[in-house]
Amino acid sequence: MSKKDYYEILGVNKGAGEGDLRKAYRNLAKTYHPDINKTPEAEEKFKEISEAYEVLSDSDKRSKYDQFGHAAFGGGQGGFGGGGFGGFEGGFSDLGDIFEQFFGGGGRGRGRSRQQQGPERGSDLRMDIEVDFKDAIFGVEKDIAIKHLENCEICSGNGATPGTKIVTCQTCGGAGQVQQNQKTLFGTFASIVVCPKCSGAGKMSADPCRPCNGKGKINKDKKIKIKIPAGVDNGAKIRVTGEGDMGERGGGSGDLFVVLHVGEDKTNTFERRDYDVYAEVSFAYHQVALGDEVEVPTLDGTTTIDIPAGTQTGKVFTLKGKGVPVLGSDGRRRGDLHIIVNISVPKKLSAEESRLLKELASLSKVTVSSSSSKHKHEDKSFMDILKDKLNINKD
Repeated sequence: MSKKDYYEILGVNKGAGEGDLRKAYRNLAKTYHPDINKTPEAEEKFKEISEAYEVLSDSDKRSKYDQFGHAAFGGGQGGFGGGGFGGFEGGFSDLGDIFEQFFGGGGRGRGRSRQQQGPERGSDLRMDIEVDFKDAIFGVEKDIAIKHLENCEICSGNGATPGTKIVTCQTCGGAGQVQQNQKTLFGTFASIVVCPKCSGAGKMSADPCRPCNGKGKINKDKKIKIKIPAGVDNGAKIRVTGEGDMGERGGGSGDLFVVLHVGEDKTNTFERRDYDVYAEVSFAYHQVALGDEVEVPTLDGTTTIDIPAGTQTGKVFTLKGKGVPVLGSDGRRRGDLHIIVNISVPKKLSAEESRLLKELASLSKVTVSSSSSKHKHEDKSFMDILKDKLNINKD
């Protein structure tokens, strides 16, 4: 059975931020948590809600889900081993565990202490950039400027003025955690949170480093080079490992996600549709009437094609392998280029051109009127007449 859309489960749109997701989950959890709702279907509903929140609140998992849906996690099971709620990767071990995150104690006032003093990975960052139409097709390297948290160079990340002592945090007594009481619809719950004074380190400087205000980290501008592969399309995401914010207490840095916004073709010649490209090309009326070898634009320059006599407006000529390189194929596979014929009719004619066209029109009427006679085989077609009048060698 197909799985329900995670955004639909939480009742949020695809652009929902972290706060909206958290609020939606909190409201639904109040309704369906098994400790509160004793109906038979409540536990399954709560598992479904929790699974949706677990994916959408994780930037990496959400990015994969937005691109590939449930298929991103394999087997149509959301990537949780088909085992439902208990199989979350790096997630919650039981129902009370996830409820504790919001209400402090699984709805039963237990207030289990969760260790927060270990290394904590830094935040992921997102950056949106504009990419030229041709650059997205053939790939390019770009220098981009980012701002992220790095270790303070003055204090080497410990938050203390060089030469001063590190002391035990007086707020948490070195535990790195403090207890908070929270009033909810279900009563007052106690929860354990990271100490706001020392950020969970349990220690702090007696004389805080001034450049970083004792935080050990500082926002820094940095230029990095990214490689945009050939074949990317609008909305594609490039992950740059380790270029997010610095982590806490020795934790690794987060990642940078660069979202690409591909511009339109500046020449207004090409229109991209996946890996195929379409170009509408205008030809003179005598070229399509008589046939010709014509020059047409491609992504790689120009090439020539033969158009047969009598070609009509809207006719499509397909040039195999002249489209966009398939992403990840190193240019070995490409889509197709489709040339759409448009007949260009001159706005002004010379006196001689007008005379010849009128004569051709007159001859064409004669040909049509005599076509029903028994001497039909003696009549010339309009194409033959046109070639004769323009002194074109039929050979």
